Amino acid sequence: MKRLLLILTLFLPLMGMGQDGNSPVDKLFNKYANKKGFTTVNISGKLLSFATKFDNTKSDEASMLERISGIRILSVEDKSLNKGLNFYKELEDDGFFQNNKFESLMDVTDKDEVVRFYGKGGANGSLSELLLIVGGEDNTLISIRGVINPNDIGKLTGSLNLGVKTK
Repeated sequence: MKRLLLILTLFLPLMGMGQDGNSPVDKLFNKYANKKGFTTVNISGKLLSFATKFDNTKSDEASMLERISGIRILSVEDKSLNKGLNFYKELEDDGFFQNNKFESLMDVTDKDEVVRFYGKGGANGSLSELLLIVGGEDNTLISIRGVINPNDIGKLTGSLNLGVKTK
């Protein structure tokens, strides 16, 4: 009996580590990935790191990409499917907003659409994940994982010429 308790004590924490793949966000990606009417994009950190090898200038953007462990995008392209879906509502119903350590960074609510930008805290003021959720009239889910410095987001936004003022 003591041996069983010891084994459980050692392995229970490890079991929790593998459950990141069962988060409501992961469930949503798994539910709709590669289905007709949906566009799914998965970019590994290895590919992003490889892409930085072509940047001889060692730019801020290349440095940021080296710290990204993955980007996932899920979007509904079929307008008839879009009418019956709401990614935000699905995550809400699955308890995502109450049970996860994401902080709301930006909220936009329109008549038929919700846009939410969330960040999950990491070490030294960085973020370990950025999440963009669009639900309602259009549905898109973007997850960026890695070591994300808030200053890098500003630099990237500035380099894309989005009309957003940065330092």
